[in-house]
Amino acid sequence: MRYKTHGLRHELKYSISYAQYLELRSRAMCFMRHDENGADGQYFIRSLYLDDIYMADYNQKNAGLSRRRKYRIRIYDHRDDVIKFEIKDKFDSYISKKSSVITRQQCDSIIKGDFSFVSDMILHDRERAASEKYRALRMGCIDCACKVLRPQVVVDYDREVFVCDEGNVRMAFDMNLRAGQATGDLFDPHLPTVPAYENGKMILEVKYDDYLPGFIRRLLRAKRLSLWQSAESKYSLCCVAQSNYLGKVLY
Repeated sequence: MRYKTHGLRHELKYSISYAQYLELRSRAMCFMRHDENGADGQYFIRSLYLDDIYMADYNQKNAGLSRRRKYRIRIYDHRDDVIKFEIKDKFDSYISKKSSVITRQQCDSIIKGDFSFVSDMILHDRERAASEKYRALRMGCIDCACKVLRPQVVVDYDREVFVCDEGNVRMAFDMNLRAGQATGDLFDPHLPTVPAYENGKMILEVKYDDYLPGFIRRLLRAKRLSLWQSAESKYSLCCVAQSNYLGKVLY
């Protein structure tokens, strides 16, 4: 499904207990496979979210706006060989994500609020700058520069992913959600963090294209599991945790 230039996917979120995770995981292993990334589909994710001085993206989420946009830099397992600059758009119950792989130097520039390398790319290498793989970087950095977006919070969590070709489904279990100060070293494995979610709880995200296969839909609706959909955002949860523990002021 598409909306204008956006490829759209459904996104369902659930707050689940460890016991629910164990049952969902055991059943998913029967008809889905682990994501090829990481060991047995498990890996660590760190995201650095950008927002303006008024925390507009955070406040739009809390206000329940149906259409919103977030900007982030994402790394995996504390490594700098794959760094992504991402734009995530929300359209009611649909999401759209654009992503560009960036270098460590470009990452450092974005964190400092210096987006001049994008304009240099556009001026001196227009063909490269216009390519689809740099679209998120080109669009995002223009927005970040105009809106004066700066790093606000680090979001850490461990993820385990199961995938299914039918419906292009990704079932992700996100656990050990933690928040860190955006002023630290993004690649530091010892960056101080604080818990951002209820102890023993985790977030289940189910993303799919045009339809959700029946066997997955029945699993999510099983009465014995008593799953309830949630609209919680890891970014918002970590902003609150940062405010409560680390003294960051939220407007």
